Amino acid sequence: MKLSASQRAYIKKRATFHEPGPDEAAGELNIVPFLDIVVNLIMFLLILITTIGFYSQVEASLPSYSRGGVGRRAPEEESLNLNVTVVENGVIVAGTGGKLAPGCESLATGRVVTVPRNGNRYDWAALRECARKLKERFEDETKVTVSADPMVEYQHLLSAMDAVRETNDGDVLFDEVLLSAGVR
Repeated sequence: MKLSASQRAYIKKRATFHEPGPDEAAGELNIVPFLDIVVNLIMFLLILITTIGFYSQVEASLPSYSRGGVGRRAPEEESLNLNVTVVENGVIVAGTGGKLAPGCESLATGRVVTVPRNGNRYDWAALRECARKLKERFEDETKVTVSADPMVEYQHLLSAMDAVRETNDGDVLFDEVLLSAGVR
């Protein structure tokens, strides 16, 4: 059987290998533009977070834990281990000996609030005075651990940190402020 010229041209056209172009390549999805957008968003968010973190920094350090064995080191003098806890009805100040009673002159037991709220406001001046009295008795102590009830506003925690850090005159009280988990 003889083929006509148009049939031979048709077979020749269909039999030759055609190299597909980049836009015809096996139906793969081009994700490069998507990745460009994602990388730009990540860079933008990282820069935004570091900028916000730079302006809203609170100077505080977390408590450190260390491993120690029994009898490895001579016991040091007993430290104050001062804890300030901000709760709904005031501020509790406690140390190694126990909780301080209102006025910061003696110890008390039970559910005691050292610096009660004055109406609906915290009395930061009274807390600062209490910290000053403690600093007079424990001159070498520099650490204080501050914590708060989870229902207390964050601003009150920062105000408590400022109150125990220094006096209104600029005298340093307890300059190493440690943050602790909230209590309930």
